[in-house]
Amino acid sequence: MRHLGDYRRYAPLFRNLVRREVRQKYKGSLFGLLWTLANPALMVGTYYVVFTFLFDAPVKPYAIFLLTGLSIWSFFLGGAQQAASSLVANASLVKKVRFPREIVPAAAVTANAFTAAAMFAIALPLCLLFASGSFITLVALPPFIVFLGVFTLGFGLMLAAVNVYFRDVEHIIAAIATPWFFLTPIFYTFSALPTDRAPQWLLHVLYYGNPITPYVSAIREIVFAGDWPGLGDWVYCAAVAAITLVSGFAIFRRLEGDMAVEL
Repeated sequence: MRHLGDYRRYAPLFRNLVRREVRQKYKGSLFGLLWTLANPALMVGTYYVVFTFLFDAPVKPYAIFLLTGLSIWSFFLGGAQQAASSLVANASLVKKVRFPREIVPAAAVTANAFTAAAMFAIALPLCLLFASGSFITLVALPPFIVFLGVFTLGFGLMLAAVNVYFRDVEHIIAAIATPWFFLTPIFYTFSALPTDRAPQWLLHVLYYGNPITPYVSAIREIVFAGDWPGLGDWVYCAAVAAITLVSGFAIFRRLEGDMAVEL
């Protein structure tokens, strides 16, 4: 069992991995971080036109509502995808140097957090200025950011470990990303779903069966609506984050032994 001191010893390696991940992502790029914002900006623009001029927007101001959800989704999915491929991408380092290998997917999740933070840094002041965001409820934001980060890290550890032995993991995540996106209330509110068409139990399954949904709803509730998340979201997000992290570490440690050979 590793102790905190073991990770402190490799803090410089962790920082170097994060720095390298960020640099490689924008190496040779003229606009750098702006490309990270380009895709969400196009999505916001597209959905804004569709739901403003063709259909009724589920909530206003819709562009800010959508940007808030996309920043949360980008942090989670981007972190999970980068973590999944991180060990394979750093195979030479893993095979030649002895260190806690979970540092590699952790660095990938952290590097992705910088790009997602750029989106959120734009969304947050817009929520405070043009939506119903409140400085008072922002005190609840840091815990949910931590919950989301812990959940993403745990999920990323699982994916990274399994991907060493089963390289289809990256392709599976890419394949399910789109349907997962539409099942998550990014461009709509969960309360807007037609309760007359779907039984209540199905709505509960859609909400709590999709682990990222309570995180999106709670964080958006805080920054966009200026409301406090319900007790159920607090308990769910904290519990799922803790369970996922513990499970992620357990799976990673279980599969770590032959990683150097498989890579």
